[in-house]
Amino acid sequence: MVIVFLLSSIGYYLVINAKALGLNPLFCMFYLMWCPALSGMITSLVYEKSLKGIGWGSGKLKWLAAAYLLPLAYAGAAYLIIWLFGWGAINPAYQFNFTKLVIFGTLLNVAFAAGEEIGWRGFLVPQLYQRFNFTATCLITGIIWAVWHFPLIISGVYLASMPLPAQLFLLVLTVTAMTFPISWFRLKSGSVWAAALLHASHNLYIQRFFDPLTLETVPLSKYMIGESGIILSVIFVMLAVIFWGLRRQLPKKEATI
Repeated sequence: MVIVFLLSSIGYYLVINAKALGLNPLFCMFYLMWCPALSGMITSLVYEKSLKGIGWGSGKLKWLAAAYLLPLAYAGAAYLIIWLFGWGAINPAYQFNFTKLVIFGTLLNVAFAAGEEIGWRGFLVPQLYQRFNFTATCLITGIIWAVWHFPLIISGVYLASMPLPAQLFLLVLTVTAMTFPISWFRLKSGSVWAAALLHASHNLYIQRFFDPLTLETVPLSKYMIGESGIILSVIFVMLAVIFWGLRRQLPKKEATI
């Protein structure tokens, strides 16, 4: 944790001040998202003299596919509710490009998300799971993961569409809840790539498909739409309960591939 926040402090500065420094914000964000991976690998090398426990193997294809498709399912359900209740409307100007969105978008988002997942789910979750139960593992990881986002939220770089207190509350709620399914896939598959695919798919389809596809129509829209909107927050809590209920299907000890 000391290493990850020391490295990330540089990333926060670069991301927040990218334009003033004349830097590409995308490159700055890439560095920041890889800080957890670098920290986890450094710690693993120092204490275990190996990177084996991170789970580099692919695992079974069914877990990779399920992890990738899950965000499409829960995001689709959330935005359908938003459209049906009039909290948002479909943007007629949105243009769908399969190659750009699905193929290149997936590859790009996996490259970014892998940085966080190698650290949070590749290293941290298996280590905690050896010492605590699944519930405690997810709660500890989720709170750390949420707090890690705070500087970006407070600075207005990320999720700036609603008042700050609401942003922080919903961020902690959604990120902690999301930790349950993403950690479950990591532990069940034995592979960090299941977590990376879920994270990448989540970022891709919410931020690059459903958000631009949806127009705000009423004052409540800004509280309902988005990955930390109320609708997705409720769905994440429901998912957390479901995957918490599936915890008995997990191995007693972390399986590494």
